[in-house]
Amino acid sequence: MSKNFLFALLFATRLTRLVAWLNRSQVTILCYHGVTHQQVPVIADPHKMQINIQSFLRHLDYLQSHYHIIALTDFVKARQENIRLPSGAAILTFDDGTRNFLTVVAPTLLERGIPATSFIVTGEDFTKERSTLNGHWTPQDDKSFLSWTEIRQLAGQGLEFGSHTCSHHALPDISAAEARTELAESLGTLEAQLRPQRFPLSYPHGRTSKGISRLSESLGYSCAVTTELGPNDAKRDLFALRRTVIASDDDLPTFAARLSGLTTWYSRVVALFNAGMPAPHEPATLCYDPLEELES
Repeated sequence: MSKNFLFALLFATRLTRLVAWLNRSQVTILCYHGVTHQQVPVIADPHKMQINIQSFLRHLDYLQSHYHIIALTDFVKARQENIRLPSGAAILTFDDGTRNFLTVVAPTLLERGIPATSFIVTGEDFTKERSTLNGHWTPQDDKSFLSWTEIRQLAGQGLEFGSHTCSHHALPDISAAEARTELAESLGTLEAQLRPQRFPLSYPHGRTSKGISRLSESLGYSCAVTTELGPNDAKRDLFALRRTVIASDDDLPTFAARLSGLTTWYSRVVALFNAGMPAPHEPATLCYDPLEELES
């Protein structure tokens, strides 16, 4: 039985909604990257990061029908002040700061009154001004990035921003001094370009360590998100928050399964199965990465 067929069957029989109800006290943080007006062929988007607008709208319709969409800042405040969140809370986040956040995503979110956080790579190569561009989507927006003028415009309309570091290097792969520079300079740039506040952080490639998480906290970030699969309960470390990555080929049953927490259970079952089934002529070691399930 294929994964998509399984999720379609569970969706049709409403078992996906049952799993969502069982996880209703936890908070799901969704991780998108870009949303585009073009139908993206797999060869042009091998990592499945650019979702077509029609699929995105179906996702939003489902979210608004079955979940309470809250801002990331409200989640952090609730955790810090022991405020009870609504049942079935979900949060929208967008990594990398591609320009289609301005030309495709933002108009839809603002029209529907949906909060979201966009994580910006703050280095000059990513945020340089492009005075010839207007607010209308072009295919170039799927691979270019927001300028600070555009970020300030969107922040003024109520959308939230956070750091994706200065250069998008995976922090565990660089020295401690370099990681500190990446985090501190990115936070300083956000504070200089936007009004001073406590900004959230998205670890590049979703990767962190205990030392990096504690460093992020000490520098003054409000929280930090990974791409570790699963929802977040009231005890989850604010600087190692889980997220659910959404892929461009996620149909509605698959999206609903990811949102409900069903794919977390599915990945654990597959991981246990694979742990006991080594490939022929290979050592009997566990090589399955649950994050690969998110991108498959």
